[in-house]
Amino acid sequence: MPFLFLIAFTLVSAFLLSKYLSKCQTKNLPRGSLGYPFIGETLSFIRAQREDRGWDWLEERILKHGSVFKTSLMGSPTVVIIGQAGNKFVLGAEEDVFAPKQPATMQGILGKQNILELTGSRYRLIKGALVTFLKPESLQNYIKEMDSLAMTLILRETKEKDTIKAAFFMKKLTFTMARNVLFGIRDEYTMEALFKEFASASKALWSLPINFPGTVYWRGLRARSSIANLILPILRKKREDLSSGILSPTSDVISCMLALRDENQL
Repeated sequence: MPFLFLIAFTLVSAFLLSKYLSKCQTKNLPRGSLGYPFIGETLSFIRAQREDRGWDWLEERILKHGSVFKTSLMGSPTVVIIGQAGNKFVLGAEEDVFAPKQPATMQGILGKQNILELTGSRYRLIKGALVTFLKPESLQNYIKEMDSLAMTLILRETKEKDTIKAAFFMKKLTFTMARNVLFGIRDEYTMEALFKEFASASKALWSLPINFPGTVYWRGLRARSSIANLILPILRKKREDLSSGILSPTSDVISCMLALRDENQL
């Protein structure tokens, strides 16, 4: 009997303590709803995105809770900040006040050391290099080649076709431009393989972090592994060419990042 009483007392104490800690932890959080356990509001968010009602989803919560509200997306408790003042705070806050933290799915697909997760001197170094490389004067060197790529892709995709899928075509065109500026990839086989894997990985960014065969996240992780296998040989070759002076650090973004990494031992 005393043993049963001890168990009951322990369970009740644990329950009351968890309720107290829960209240303490949520005291300073903005209004909003975390939705269902683990799933949160992910399903309604994804449904809204697929139906092109993303802003309606946001506006519904802004009207109910204000321009700063809490929710739970992709398995992670999230605070959404809308408006000019919020953007200014997010972009200008010091690291000890506000630090980036991505949902678990983004960390899994993009990696824990992706640029969205970097802080401090490493972030400033990478951001400075990217801003310098992607400024208008630098991009002017790519305009002619990008125009040629766009025309080639348009002619190829519309050849002997009455209609084309506009959204898919724009994704492919954007990807083609990006792989040219970022990686300098010219091989069509590698480009097509990367496009397929990137499409699968990007879907997993907006999914629940359930790593089980058949799930969107599981397929995204497999796509990430395939992307790494395709890109690593390219990185090794670029590093060799940089070391021998065959390749310039300004050739593409990846060459710039590799040169920066070697100089600063990142």
